[in-house]
Amino acid sequence: METTPEAITRTQDRHSHISIRLQLQDGGSWEFLDAIGWNTVGFNFYFARALEGPQLEFKRGLFHFTGTLAWSAPNFDDEVVQSAIVNELVYKRAKDVSTDASLNARLLRLIRVPGMVEQKRRILASLGLDIVDAKLAQLVDKRKQERPLFHYGVQVQSEVWSAVAEKALDMSSAVIALEAWSKSLHKK
Repeated sequence: METTPEAITRTQDRHSHISIRLQLQDGGSWEFLDAIGWNTVGFNFYFARALEGPQLEFKRGLFHFTGTLAWSAPNFDDEVVQSAIVNELVYKRAKDVSTDASLNARLLRLIRVPGMVEQKRRILASLGLDIVDAKLAQLVDKRKQERPLFHYGVQVQSEVWSAVAEKALDMSSAVIALEAWSKSLHKK
């Protein structure tokens, strides 16, 4: 298995059970944001404006670090939101049902390809999760209400960020244990 930041970004578990409150330097001022889908080498976040990259400055408390903008997606176009939802579902479903590293790597490359929503929905159905149009439309509406505007993914190579992520994971271990316990009850 590769140990490059790009490989680690998607092979290392991402955490969204808690968000990590950060600040982003934008136009000379610091703006608050919540890091979601995070691990020690990156995170995702939503922001109200389009950002210029590729380097972004962040801080948590007094500790500063730089991240590289890996991707961005506007969140006001139904097609973009639909594509993001289908990509997330393919990724999560493959992770849940497949132990084939080769298949998972191919699916990872596929979800990085823009568009192709219908093809990805067929793959999702082949993985055992068939989403009807009405349900997908409902998910799109919900996403647009919960997470307005721009969605970003950042890769970070910083000891500061790694320490922040590891501390958040350590402090939230009780939440993770409860989630695992809850999932084990539902499997019975």
